[in-house]
Amino acid sequence: MTNERIFQSGDDMLAAMVKETVERLEFAIATRGHASMAVAGGRFPKPLFEKLSAVKLDWSKVTVTLGDDRWVGLDDDQSNEKLVRDHFLINEAQHARFVSLKTGDANPEDAISTVSSRLRTDLSWPLDIVYLGMGDDGHTASLFPSSAPDALQKGLYPAHGELVAAARPTVSPVPRISMTLPAILNARYIGIHITGQSKWSTFETAKNGTEIEEMPVRAILQQTDIPVDLWWSAENPKG
Repeated sequence: MTNERIFQSGDDMLAAMVKETVERLEFAIATRGHASMAVAGGRFPKPLFEKLSAVKLDWSKVTVTLGDDRWVGLDDDQSNEKLVRDHFLINEAQHARFVSLKTGDANPEDAISTVSSRLRTDLSWPLDIVYLGMGDDGHTASLFPSSAPDALQKGLYPAHGELVAAARPTVSPVPRISMTLPAILNARYIGIHITGQSKWSTFETAKNGTEIEEMPVRAILQQTDIPVDLWWSAENPKG
């Protein structure tokens, strides 16, 4: 069951998400000695990262990774890893560990085994927090309905326990790598953050339909094992 957390103010949603995140990280550190989280790229996470980076927390006990990334250089502005390093792993949060989804391989398809092994070894599972976005087409992470059917199947239902899959959706100019659905669902908590009326309409369509391949986010919204918060605000945060 998805819990809908609705805000008119983007800044109010941002403040509530920071509070939720810090409380969950502090609880994980206090009870298990460490915390792990996966975050998303895109427009909204930037102010979230900047707010979190200033929080006083034992960040040395926190490991951060990404739900997905574009297969570009780490100095490319399209890189989610660059976004995280520039806006999150700074200030107080510079002491957090980061686990990359990237390798030196030319293509994401060639990196699946290496990155799956890295995530399995370097992260504590289940992840304490997974934050995701959602596109107007119902994609989340890089599980896109416009990917080739066999590629989407590898992302949704990996045959050999892979934690990541390659994606080449028609709507993206560059290849991508994404956590698979089972990896995303290997979490204690999932938050999906969206803003604006268009995204709310997409959410309504996704939660009321049944075809996962048509809107992959349905696989997260409609499962009942992992608590999911749908964070929505009418406007983007200003701060």
